[in-house]
Amino acid sequence: MIKRLKIYFLPLILISIILGTEKVFGWPWSFDMWKQPSIWPYEMPVAYPNGSVSENQNIEQMEMTRGSFESITKDPVPPTEASLQEGEKLFQNNCSPCHGMGGKGDGLVIKRGFYPVDLTAPQTQARTDGYIYAYIRYGGKILMPSYHENVSSDEAWNIVNYVRKLQGKINIIKDK
Repeated sequence: MIKRLKIYFLPLILISIILGTEKVFGWPWSFDMWKQPSIWPYEMPVAYPNGSVSENQNIEQMEMTRGSFESITKDPVPPTEASLQEGEKLFQNNCSPCHGMGGKGDGLVIKRGFYPVDLTAPQTQARTDGYIYAYIRYGGKILMPSYHENVSSDEAWNIVNYVRKLQGKINIIKDK
C-alpha cells in the first residue's frame, strides 16, 4: 500500500517542484477567496461600491470635519412642516430609545444604566445647530454612537429642526 502511495505521489511532487505548488495544488481548485480585497472590521475609511449607499446625502458636507460642522450656527434646512414631520419620525425611530419621546433623556436605556443627555436642557439649547448635527452624524465623544450610516445629511438636519422644536426655539415656516 505504501509503495502505491509513493508511486502516485512521486510524479505529483516532481511536477509541483517544477511548476510550483500553487499551480499544481491550486488547479482545479482555487484559493482566490483567500487573496481577495476585503474590508476588516473597524477599518476606515470605507469606500462603498456605487449604488450600495443612499445617494440623497450631500457629498460636500461629508468632506467637512466635525469641527467645521460644530461651527455652523444656523441649520441650512428650513424648519418647514414637512421637515419637522420627517424629523419627528426619524427622532422617534433613532433617538427616542435613549433620549425619550420628549428629548428629556428618559428613554428606555436608563434601565440599563445609561443616562443620555436631556436635549431640552439649557446647556444643549446653547449649542449650535451644527453641534447637534455633528453629534448625530459623528456620534458622541463618550457614549452616543454615530448615525452616519443610518441617517443621511438632510435627514440629520431635519432631526436638528425637530430637536429645536422640542426646545421651543423654532419658528415653523409654512409649506408653500
